[in-house]
Amino acid sequence: MKRATLANSCALAAAVALTIHFGRSPSRAGPAVATGGYGLSDATGQLVPLRHYTRIVSTNLVTDHLLLELAEPDRILAFSRAAAERPQDGYRYAGKLVVDGFGPVEELIALRPDLVLTNSFGTPGRSARLRSAGIEVFDLGELRGVSSLVSAAKALAELLGQPERGRNFARSFVQRMNSVAAGLAGRPRKTALFLSLIGNQIQGGTTGTALHDILTAGGLVDIAAALYRDWPSYSSEQLLALEPHLIVTKQGMSAAVCAFPGADHLAACHEPDRIIELPAELLDEPGPAMLDAAEAIYRRAYSEQR
Repeated sequence: MKRATLANSCALAAAVALTIHFGRSPSRAGPAVATGGYGLSDATGQLVPLRHYTRIVSTNLVTDHLLLELAEPDRILAFSRAAAERPQDGYRYAGKLVVDGFGPVEELIALRPDLVLTNSFGTPGRSARLRSAGIEVFDLGELRGVSSLVSAAKALAELLGQPERGRNFARSFVQRMNSVAAGLAGRPRKTALFLSLIGNQIQGGTTGTALHDILTAGGLVDIAAALYRDWPSYSSEQLLALEPHLIVTKQGMSAAVCAFPGADHLAACHEPDRIIELPAELLDEPGPAMLDAAEAIYRRAYSEQR
C-alpha cells in the first residue's frame, strides 16, 4: 500500500511539467503556407498558420472551456451545443452561436469560420473537407488528464497569439488541482476505484486517464494504478483482489455496478457513504471540469474531517 500511495501522491507533480507533449507535440515551423509565415503543428502533424483568427468555432466541451479561458470573446464565433445546454454553466456561452460538433460538416462550413478547434474529432476526412473549404482545423488530440490538458492549453494559446495566457492557465490549473486535498496534510488517504458498467462489462479508469488524475487530486489513492492502466475491464476475481474503500461511479450507476459479479461482494457496496456518484459530464470530460470533479470527490470522501 505504501508503494501505491507514493505513486499516487507523485502523479500530479509529474503532470505539471510544462515541457509535456501531447500526440505529436506542437511546434513552430515555417513557412506554413505558400505566402510565407509560421505555423504550429497540431496533434495530427497538420501545420496550421499562426495568424489572427477572428471567427473561431469550438466543437466540444474541452475546446469550449479552453477557448473561454484563452480567447477574447469577439474572436469566438460559436461553441458546441453540448456546452451551451449544460444546466450548471451553459449561461457562460450565451450570446454565441452553437454547433453540433458531430453534425453535418456543411453546417460548420456555412458559418464561414476561419478556425475550427477539435480534439480527436470525427474522421480524418471530416477535417479534410473543412480544410478544402478554406477553413483551418486545429486538433488538440486525445486528452487523457492534467498533463495533456496543460499541453493543449499552451498550444492553443500559442495559436491564438497569446502564449502567456496558456502558461498562466496551466500554472493556475495545476496549482488548484494540487490544492484540492491539501487539507489532508499527512493524514492517511482512502483507497478508491472508479467503476462503470458498459454493456455486460465492468470497466475502470486508472493511470493514463483523466479519472486517475481526478481521484488523486481528490485526495484518494487510485488502488488500480499499481496493476492496471487506461480503461481496464475487470473480472470478479480482480475486483475482489482490489477491495477499495470507496467506489467512484457515474450518477445513477451504483446499483448496476454493485450488482455485477464480484462487485456485489465488495464492502463498499454494502456500507453507507462508501460510494461516490458524480454527474457523467464531470467524469467524462478530460478538461477543466476535472477540477470540479476532484473538488466534489474530496468533499464527499472526507466530509467527516471538515
